[in-house]
Amino acid sequence: MRKIAALLLAVLTLFGAALAEEPEVLRASGEEGAFPELNAQGFLDEGEYVYQNPEEGVWRYASQTLRIEIYRYQIAEPKDKRAIWYEAEVWATEDNAWRLFSNTEGKHMTSQTWPYIIARKNQTVLALNTDFAQMRYNAKKTTGILIRDGKVFSRKTLKQGVKQFPNLDVLALYPDGNMEVYYSNEKTAEEYLEMGVQSTLAFGPWLIRDGQLNEDGLAKYGNSTRAPRTAIGMVEKGHYFAMMLEGRHSGSKGGTIAFLAEKMMDRGCSLAFNLDGGETATILFMGEQICTVGGSNTGNARRTPEIFGIGQSSLVPEWEK
Repeated sequence: MRKIAALLLAVLTLFGAALAEEPEVLRASGEEGAFPELNAQGFLDEGEYVYQNPEEGVWRYASQTLRIEIYRYQIAEPKDKRAIWYEAEVWATEDNAWRLFSNTEGKHMTSQTWPYIIARKNQTVLALNTDFAQMRYNAKKTTGILIRDGKVFSRKTLKQGVKQFPNLDVLALYPDGNMEVYYSNEKTAEEYLEMGVQSTLAFGPWLIRDGQLNEDGLAKYGNSTRAPRTAIGMVEKGHYFAMMLEGRHSGSKGGTIAFLAEKMMDRGCSLAFNLDGGETATILFMGEQICTVGGSNTGNARRTPEIFGIGQSSLVPEWEK
């Protein structure tokens, strides 16, 4: 255990040194775009509010059941350490649990398209990429414990402690907005269903559980290659924190999994989970991809059959062919 702790400390220290410069915070100046008056629960009494300022790197949304605030952060210099990332803080009632939105209803492993199209079809307020499980599923590879809307797609997973990446740890989603994280083979698909889990994502590693860092997972994967990455965290049920880190372009070299874990801990997350990265990594707001996807010929994140999001609004532009 001492060796693992020492290695984890070394991983976080190395990455902290790599991004030691104080980041330039890009956000709206003054009170421009501030939320209108909110009630005691932190929501609007009526209507919806949307503010989008891509130039300053600020996006906001509020309704009677959902409040979202997104900031873009940047380290501009030195050139070899450039990084751009997005931090989204979310407050929601049980009416707005995080869930999977499909390109075609009921088809989670097929019927792929660009993520922003799925967001518009479902009029999703905030969305991230998922675990990109359809690639493993359709190739008949070990997929992980995979449940979508109460249906089991895969039961075969990896043993805990393998060095393979992704290690297929599990993010469990409940209908009331609760989230839990588990090791790859800690529970069976049937046990998740008995617990009331609606869907699971299989990727990993999990980053934080019960407020503690995943020392073993970060020792194996924390100081991996800098790349685009996405993660989701929960402070408590109804209060969430999401991150998307750009990479593979001149403005941002990406980052490590340890960077995500460190940020999630700083924001008070009781749990956090690493989602798929690379050209899959994306963040969408009101039907628009607000990040730059490096390495993509189209500028869009990879085609996918689903997105991972929260909230629906008629203010999101509908998809028109």
